[in-house]
Amino acid sequence: MVVAVLALAAVPASARTIRIVAFGDSNTYGYGVPRTGTWPAQLQNLLRGRGYDVTITNAGGSGDTTIDALRRFDKAFPTGTDAAIVFFGRNDWRKGTPASAISHNLAIILGRLQQRGISVLLIGFKPLNFSAVAKEYGALYHPDFFDGVTFLNLKRRRYTLRHDIDSHLNADGYAVVASHLLPSAEALIARVGK
Repeated sequence: MVVAVLALAAVPASARTIRIVAFGDSNTYGYGVPRTGTWPAQLQNLLRGRGYDVTITNAGGSGDTTIDALRRFDKAFPTGTDAAIVFFGRNDWRKGTPASAISHNLAIILGRLQQRGISVLLIGFKPLNFSAVAKEYGALYHPDFFDGVTFLNLKRRRYTLRHDIDSHLNADGYAVVASHLLPSAEALIARVGK
């Protein structure tokens, strides 16, 4: 009887759902895959499977650059957002935008999130490195979104959509991405409310 009372006392009285927004381009939106096959949906399932009470809202936009991200920032982050996973820059880079300009725009995004008290995980990709931006704003950093789905910097065919000129990832590819992001996402959740 005493043991049961102690166990009940150990349960947090203010447990609540952690609300995460995945903010990115077509890689986040999940171009060409079912909504359940995107990396935000699969990461949410992995986290819930580990006992986390989380929701991950997919705020990806196909074709978006960091400038597009700045334009739709307020719409992407509703009141009550606890954390953000940010992955932008691929479309900028493919269009020849200098790395310094991409970093500048990412810094603005992270600065706005910091002002709102939203914990952030910034994701990079080869050959660019945004770890200095993450460090400046106290964000976590995951260095390569495509880790595990590429070989010699080329996407593996089994992880890409068929007949897609841009070789977007398929649901299996996003499963690899989600599994690689899991430790970083857990570290992000640990920061919420601190």
